[in-house]
Amino acid sequence: MSRTDDRPAPVDRVTETPTPDAVTPAAQVPAPETTLPAAVEATPTATGKPTETETSSTVAKAARPIETLRPQTLDAPESDVELARHATPVEEKPAPAPQHDVAALAVALKVTDRDDSRVDNRDWNRPDFQPRGDSRHDDGLNWDRKVRQWRPDWVQYDEYYRPMIFNPYRDPVRVVYMYQNSPRIVQINPLQRVIMYAADLAAYSFTAVVVNALNTAVNVAVGSFFGGGYIPAVGMAPPPPPPPVLRYDNVPVQVRYSSAVYEPFRVQRVVDVGDDTRYGERKVLLDGVTPAWGVWTQSGSGERQFEVHRTQQFPGLDDPREAPLPGDYRMQLVSGSTADTASAADSGLDRNQVYLIAAAVACSVLSLGAVGLVVLMGRRRGM
Repeated sequence: MSRTDDRPAPVDRVTETPTPDAVTPAAQVPAPETTLPAAVEATPTATGKPTETETSSTVAKAARPIETLRPQTLDAPESDVELARHATPVEEKPAPAPQHDVAALAVALKVTDRDDSRVDNRDWNRPDFQPRGDSRHDDGLNWDRKVRQWRPDWVQYDEYYRPMIFNPYRDPVRVVYMYQNSPRIVQINPLQRVIMYAADLAAYSFTAVVVNALNTAVNVAVGSFFGGGYIPAVGMAPPPPPPPVLRYDNVPVQVRYSSAVYEPFRVQRVVDVGDDTRYGERKVLLDGVTPAWGVWTQSGSGERQFEVHRTQQFPGLDDPREAPLPGDYRMQLVSGSTADTASAADSGLDRNQVYLIAAAVACSVLSLGAVGLVVLMGRRRGM
């Protein structure tokens, strides 16, 4: 008979200086699909060296406290959570999902219609923000287009280190994730619990879609779990405990996209799952759930800081890209909506100074043009 161990809820301890803690998946929140490299087991990634512009910016802002932002997570009645938590688990070993099923789910979530790349579409936290192609009426029955976090304590592991996800809703939940480079779709019935098949040792992210009786999405969230667990064959040894991963508490994070930069904010924890050989850069989990790709840098006060270059809103349905962070973090643009303006702000220049510099450059160009015109007219007279 299988024994299940509920993983503890996320730890809320905050330290003054982020320090790495080696934790095993059975005791820690889940992570996105990335093979865990040996380097992650031993030492943290080296702190990156900031550029002169970044250094001047962070020094200028060192005295400004960095706000801790908490992600939005799905919620459910506690009585239903307990019912689902202790439901008899059902084993699922899904085959690669048919392409039309994946496409239908992507269309239902308007994955291909979302255009977050436009500069004027980067202030995702303004009240009137609406994703492209979203003309829904807010009658309280439809999804509000925000991608939240699937609560980490709604993911468990059994005695063989196999991940289990339970559904605390009275509506079915569809879970899509990538396994062995193919999308898999699992349906979790109301108040039930399933054992996810992921025998390959890796970290996986998934999209969870709560659907109503009309087969319409009413809630969407991103979650994560670790793979590597399996039931051993007769006479074989059980699977070994998963290797530890690195966790840093109370970490500053800055989202820096190609055409928009956001104010730094703190998260309660960052789980570092190593270099991503498929998509490149370092992959981490913000608050143990939200997948993010980027680099480790250093703040003006000398703190370890993670710089986000991409995220993944719909694991299993899209690739990492520049988009709002799952968890609906309340990010604020830095002094405008473009990377150039943000870089000027980072260098210690306010908006008026930027305008004065631009005006001076324009005057210089006009002066050079006038000199060239005088020289040209002089030559014509001498002919």
